[in-house]
Amino acid sequence: MKTIALERGLEELKQALEERGYHTVYADAMDAPVSVYIYQEQHTLDQESFHSSLNNSMVSGPDQSGILLIHAKDTPVDQIIAMIENRLYSPLFYY
Repeated sequence: MKTIALERGLEELKQALEERGYHTVYADAMDAPVSVYIYQEQHTLDQESFHSSLNNSMVSGPDQSGILLIHAKDTPVDQIIAMIENRLYSPLFYY
C-alpha cells in the first residue's frame, strides 16, 4: 500500500484519508519512502528540512514513479483524493 505523508496541522485531512483506507504518516515521522507528500504552505518547498526529508526518507524506490506533491490549503478532501488516485499534480505556483 502506498504511504501518504502530511505536514502537522492537517489532522482532519489525515483522519479523512485513513477513514478511506489510506496509510498516512506525519512528514516529520517518515521512516520509509512515500508516494504522496501533502503540504499546507507554498514556502514548505523552499525549506531546507523539506529537502533533507526528500533526500533521506522520501526517495522513490524502484517500484515507484516519483512523489506526488499536493498543496492542501483550501483544497477539499474529495479533490485531494482525486489527485492521489489519478496522480494529478497540483500547481506549484499560483499567478
